Amino acid sequence: MAGRSALVSGADPALLAALADRLSADGFTVTPEPGSAITPEPGERLDVLVHVVGVPAAAPFLGADPTSWYAEVMAGLTPAFRAVRAAAPALRRSPVARVVLVGAGWFPADRPESTVAAALHGALVALTKTLARDLGPDGITVNQVVVDPADPGDPATVAAAVSYLCRPEAGAVAGQLLTVGRGGPVRP
Repeated sequence: MAGRSALVSGADPALLAALADRLSADGFTVTPEPGSAITPEPGERLDVLVHVVGVPAAAPFLGADPTSWYAEVMAGLTPAFRAVRAAAPALRRSPVARVVLVGAGWFPADRPESTVAAALHGALVALTKTLARDLGPDGITVNQVVVDPADPGDPATVAAAVSYLCRPEAGAVAGQLLTVGRGGPVRP
């Protein structure tokens, strides 16, 4: 995998550092970008984009201000959308392009006072699956590594799961949720 490039962006500095370390050890030249300030140069090739989406704090649904509620959902989802959209032209230039989103999957839907997180991460699941369909014909696989926000485990374990999805051998894995840890919700 020598000579391949990876861009790591999003929330959670400790996880971003673990991802950068693991992908560097895998032979990638890694650029970490906190947030979603992704601006590949025109003509640049990018082989891997990893974007980490944070989990909003628990809050009651009843009495929530609708504008604030919606703004929190969009504050988490929009950076993921922008990151993939900005990186797509550079990813199309790669013979083995990967997008890996890191999120909470369906875990928030099972937790009290987590409607913001459930809406955000449910939308991220849908984004993962539809991007896999839409970008697949361009040779870009899109998957999600799911981490339980109540028990996120070791960042190195998450980085190992991302590393697996970035390998050429994982080229047939597309639109899937890879849950890290022990157990978790079983859903389509």
